[in-house]
Amino acid sequence: MENPLLSKGQFAQYDKIKPEHFVPATKEILDYAKKENKKLIDFTGERTFDNTLVPEMEISEEVSKVVSPMSQLYSTMTSDEINQEFQKAIQLLTEFGNEMSMDPDNYKMYKDYAATAEAKALTGEKKRHLDNTMKGFILSGAELNDADKDKLKEINLKSSELSLKFSNNIVKSNFELVIKDKKDLDGLPEDSIIGAREKAIAMKIDEGDENTWVFNLDMPSFLPFMKFANNVELKEKLWRAYFTRGTKEGLDNRPLIQEILKLKKAKANLLGFKTFGEFSLEKKMAESPEVVMDFLDNIAVKTEDVSLEEFNEVKGLKEEAFGEKFETLMPWETSYWTNKLKEKKYSFNENEVSEYFSANETLQAFYDIAKELYGIKFEKIDNIPVWHKDVQTFKLVDENNELRSYVYVDLYPRTGQKRPGAWMSGIVSGMNYNGKKTIPQVGVHCNFTPPIGDKPALLRYDEVTTLFHEFGHALHGALSQTQFSATSGTNVKWDVVELPSSFHENFVKTEESLKMIAKHYKTGEPMPKELMDKLLNANDFMRASDARRQITFGMFDMSLHHTESMKDELPLAHEISKKMMVKYNNTPFIDDSYFEAGFSHIFAGGYAAGYYSYMWANILDADAFSLFLEKESVLNRDAGKLFMENILEKGDSEDMNVLFEKFRGRPVSDKALLERLGIK
Repeated sequence: MENPLLSKGQFAQYDKIKPEHFVPATKEILDYAKKENKKLIDFTGERTFDNTLVPEMEISEEVSKVVSPMSQLYSTMTSDEINQEFQKAIQLLTEFGNEMSMDPDNYKMYKDYAATAEAKALTGEKKRHLDNTMKGFILSGAELNDADKDKLKEINLKSSELSLKFSNNIVKSNFELVIKDKKDLDGLPEDSIIGAREKAIAMKIDEGDENTWVFNLDMPSFLPFMKFANNVELKEKLWRAYFTRGTKEGLDNRPLIQEILKLKKAKANLLGFKTFGEFSLEKKMAESPEVVMDFLDNIAVKTEDVSLEEFNEVKGLKEEAFGEKFETLMPWETSYWTNKLKEKKYSFNENEVSEYFSANETLQAFYDIAKELYGIKFEKIDNIPVWHKDVQTFKLVDENNELRSYVYVDLYPRTGQKRPGAWMSGIVSGMNYNGKKTIPQVGVHCNFTPPIGDKPALLRYDEVTTLFHEFGHALHGALSQTQFSATSGTNVKWDVVELPSSFHENFVKTEESLKMIAKHYKTGEPMPKELMDKLLNANDFMRASDARRQITFGMFDMSLHHTESMKDELPLAHEISKKMMVKYNNTPFIDDSYFEAGFSHIFAGGYAAGYYSYMWANILDADAFSLFLEKESVLNRDAGKLFMENILEKGDSEDMNVLFEKFRGRPVSDKALLERLGIK
């Protein structure tokens, strides 16, 4: 039987791949990789970049053609069968990675090349790739003794297994709030009510009773309920369900967290680092965990007073409404009263605003803005296999009509199948070397409010921002013009990966570009200036509190992986979470809530000791966008060309400090970020 994962076509056959294909395809491609690698090791001639490093990259690319589609299906269309088979495949891949990175003969091959006159004379992207590769070997344990290599292999295998289990537990942590009394829907927008009714029917919970509505933990269901519903008791119930994800019997992530942290510390110690935080920063721009924590704490101190004023203003509105004083606000109340204050201060409501952001028109607006800035066009195509009928596909061409990439867009949730949140996936990395060229393929994945009945999907303003954020990542991968796949697109140091994404959010928050986005879904009429002015003015609303929220997550992450990790006995992650929440937030900490059990970014993703990168990249994005604000138009083509040629196209071919200075004409400055946060 032909295995579609081993197809040699340009595109993965998502419509034909089944879970039973995962393991056989993985075994076959790894057998191929081992044989090809052995040929390279056994080569006896003079080693060159082209006969050593280039073939190794080509082997990696062949393996990626099998791994990437499996990963896509695991993230977007998971099932018990996919979970089981993907875990088996990942174990095989982890074993292979251990073998390649710690094999002394493989390492010697690279060291032999690194000692040649050609290697010592390398410059530019070739030198950067060789340097990264040699550092990667060391950080992967190539110089350990055999006993320690065996320990590290065991750690890597167990860590991989636990991360997958952590992620699966979150996806499976379902909860349905079933409402039978229409009064409990008071305050909710009509779209949310219709969506909850459709959910009850789809899940067969209604039992023929028209007065049945279902809300769950998917963001398009959860967020509107927390923000608009008047029933405080039900909001508390839903909030507690969300913040106890990954804690129930059979799905409990709390013991996994402690195991993951111990393994990370053990790995760092084996490799000569005191903490995983120190190990992690070896591959990032920030110099040390102390530099990161000082950076975060500095912003926290400068925003503390303003954030408290913001909180008291929200609390004051509740006190005004009830005619009595309250000591605090509970966390399940904050979204509701924050939204009420926003409506009062700026005289608009989010439901009115969302009517100007239909999903497809907002997508088109992004494409139009990208064309203005970079001269690129998104052209819809329908002849590429996809993993679900909702997925849209596009080809991206530049102003010379040259094909630059293919883009998959998957906007809506699939309960129990699709992982939560929003992300970009680099499905195929681009490269262009010695006459061989690979066209990049990228995916944009979100969990937005879906279409309801005949009504198109209408996005909240924050969802529009998220869409532009993820498409910023996508352009980083799609427009890459590097020689090698290893330095392509988002394969950059982790704390700069958020620059292109955060940068593109600015076009949702600037009048000139927002005019291109905000059109009424029924009439096509532009958003009235009065409403747009209110929306833009509201961008500064709760900004200090939002910054401190990100600081909470970043400090929790780095504390776990550095300061707390240095103690003889590792404290419970829950205690560190409580400590950070109390320090940086104004709402009381709820002891039986477990935010950390759902924090897949650091326990099942790549953000361990790296979550600070969101705030770190804000320095870069604010400074980058300040150039556009200096122009007559924020859609200035010359500024866009500079950003594309020096940031989006360059991947990791040069150090970001060098690239940024080429783009901006000077080193990076934090002045624009401090102004954005209202800090003098």
